[in-house]
Amino acid sequence: MKKWEIGPFKKVGRPIFEPDGASSFDCPFEGEDTRWEFSNVYNPACIIKNGKLHFFYRADGKPLGGNDVFGNKKVVCRIGHAVSEEGISFERYPEPVLYPEKKFEEFEWWGGCSDPHIVEGEDGRYYMNYDTWTGHYKRDGSGFGKSSSKEWEDVLMCASSDDLVHWKKHGPALNDKWKSYYNHSRSGCVICREVGDKLVAAKINGKYYMYATHEGYLLSSDDLIKWDVELDDKGEPRKLFEKGNDLGYDAISHEAGACALLTDDGIVYFYNAYGAVPGCEHLRDGGMFWTLSQALIDPNDLTKVVDKLDHPFLIPEYDFEMYGHSARACVVCNSLVKWNGKWRLYYGCSDHVISLAIEE
Repeated sequence: MKKWEIGPFKKVGRPIFEPDGASSFDCPFEGEDTRWEFSNVYNPACIIKNGKLHFFYRADGKPLGGNDVFGNKKVVCRIGHAVSEEGISFERYPEPVLYPEKKFEEFEWWGGCSDPHIVEGEDGRYYMNYDTWTGHYKRDGSGFGKSSSKEWEDVLMCASSDDLVHWKKHGPALNDKWKSYYNHSRSGCVICREVGDKLVAAKINGKYYMYATHEGYLLSSDDLIKWDVELDDKGEPRKLFEKGNDLGYDAISHEAGACALLTDDGIVYFYNAYGAVPGCEHLRDGGMFWTLSQALIDPNDLTKVVDKLDHPFLIPEYDFEMYGHSARACVVCNSLVKWNGKWRLYYGCSDHVISLAIEE
């Protein structure tokens, strides 16, 4: 292990949270009773409150028929909420806390609300960044950056709550002046610091900062609700990573993942990596997997990567991590929490079920 690395982590080796085909609610958008977590549950975000673990997760309804451009079955996703007193068994709320609504139809339909990240603010409120998906997708390689298109594909959104139960949507996370950057502003991970058993948003030089998307673009905010794009001297968005041309384990993606934690060594950045994993060539898809990795960022230069892991610290191994809803084997994580003195990673497995890895 590297000196700054968090871990090591040991998997429990089984799913701890699975779809519930019986859960239903009257969807205001579809106008009918909907089995909202029928197909898959994954990509959870967790937070500790009053000694309990609050667990927010992406849930997929019944397949709509056909596949999306990635080869996955088309589904509508919503965000569910469950609570645990010991971190393994959960009591689910009967209805999702975030779901598609007509007010935000241009962003949330047909794909819905997905992939939450949560952080506690210094004011004691809770702030959730989540993705929306419209069902559009272009194969021209367009991503985050200036665009004249108003046919949104996926957009980073923000919601806030005082009690983790009732959430207020604030719409797109980026300020209106950055509307041309909405597309693929997904997956936002706020820089935070450890306060007791909590991770609290950290101010750096008077502002909050967040990494977003697959390259770790740097965003800044005064209030954790509306965000600005940080530009370099050439007027281009600042970011952590470039997409590589090699076949490394993170050549294709460094998606903002479980945490960006301010430590004595620097900012430890957890990310969801995608690429060819060495030593796994004999496995499914030649070892082209989604895995988990960490990088160290300079707190005095927020887009300077000081170091990163030579190999991912968590990879797909079990059948439930190899095969599921995803067209690729994957382990994907949106949250790091400390429980009884040990770090825990609740992670999605092949976009179908959720498992757990605990610090040894």
